[in-house]
Amino acid sequence: MRIHLRLWIICTSIFLSVEIILYFIVTITYEKQLQTGYTEVAIAKALSINERLADTYPDSPLRTMGYLKSYSKQLNSRLIILDETKKIFADSFQQLQEDAKLNLAILDKNSFPASIFIKTAPYGYVQYTMIPLSENKDGYLLIIHDANELYEEIKSFQKWLIITLLSVILVFFVIAYFVSRWFTLPIRQIILRLKTITPYRRNFYLNYPHNDEIKELIKAMQSMVEQLNIYDARQRRFLSTSSHELKTPLTTMYLILENLPYVRDNDESFHEFIHDLMIQVKKMKRMVEQLLQITKIEDQFIQKEKITTHDIKSHLHTTFQYLSQSKQIYLQFEMEDISIYVDRSLFLHALDNLVANGIQYSPNGSIVSISVKKWSENCIISICDQGIGISDADINHIFEPFFRVNDATEWNQEGSGLGLSIVKQMVDSHQGRIEIESELEQGTCIRIIL
Repeated sequence: MRIHLRLWIICTSIFLSVEIILYFIVTITYEKQLQTGYTEVAIAKALSINERLADTYPDSPLRTMGYLKSYSKQLNSRLIILDETKKIFADSFQQLQEDAKLNLAILDKNSFPASIFIKTAPYGYVQYTMIPLSENKDGYLLIIHDANELYEEIKSFQKWLIITLLSVILVFFVIAYFVSRWFTLPIRQIILRLKTITPYRRNFYLNYPHNDEIKELIKAMQSMVEQLNIYDARQRRFLSTSSHELKTPLTTMYLILENLPYVRDNDESFHEFIHDLMIQVKKMKRMVEQLLQITKIEDQFIQKEKITTHDIKSHLHTTFQYLSQSKQIYLQFEMEDISIYVDRSLFLHALDNLVANGIQYSPNGSIVSISVKKWSENCIISICDQGIGISDADINHIFEPFFRVNDATEWNQEGSGLGLSIVKQMVDSHQGRIEIESELEQGTCIRIIL
């Protein structure tokens, strides 16, 4: 069921429940007010004839009966005088025997005057009103009056109230339906915009003037679509660049193999061709391994374990001592005695890429410093070199796969442009961040904060 229909049904159901409760409250209140008015009138009438009857009761039964008949016609009611024991003394209709005992609910009242309304089978609604005859004499005046007119008035009021409430409910139903459709209009517009998005056309824009949750939802969807477009563009660029990067060594290998038979007789040229072929195979192998590493990091479950600064120093010294010696580059370690919890394989692989870059892109005789320090609740790993540096225009792109600055290509022809992408993925997978400071011809300092 659509949201606007559910909203409409919920609102109308609540309104209908309120109307039903209101109906009962109003009708009960109206009925009580009418009964109170009828009671006051009946008691006033009873008091108006009370003095005349008190003068004749109980000494003059005939005169009392005469008064009862006279007032009974005037009031169009049945009048009965009861003695102090609430037995019949006189009946204006002369149908009840003297000293007879009546079985009426009003006789059980403890205080008078009193009035009650009872529905009877033969006469419908009847009003019973009873007051003491006088303060000096023990006796009571009972008036029995037809109350059907009162309940006809109540029924008439109930009918009018039902028609009024039904009209209000009908109007509310219509208004609530259009309000619910208006309220959910932005959602339908969002759905229509989303349906226009295809793999070849991703564009989402919706002008919504109100600053509420719907606005936040629209902004979130716009951001999501933009991120999808960015991701798609990166994916296409990645595929295009990776295809190009893989095609280059393949083309070189093809040319070497194509010309290899022609230099078989020349040992020097033959071995040179074989050497170049091995270089291209190694380059392609390294590139494929790094591509697999990038994919692996995205899907790999991080298994953190403790690694000490001693472990880091020992690993880097063992891995890069020969490369650094060959370029006469001094590895300078500045490490506090701390432990960090990382995925050992991913973390050391990322450090290897950073230190390798520092050595490869630094001039002979320079220094590459590696430091690990504790700062507040964080650990800062810094790798700083004195190499070629990175321009401001390139520094925002160096973590993109296959991106290489021109100067880097001149220094290291075998680089694939994937090393820093792997570093960035490692840092992201550990919920850390990475900072870069670089100046051309002065060097680069990369800080990993975990």
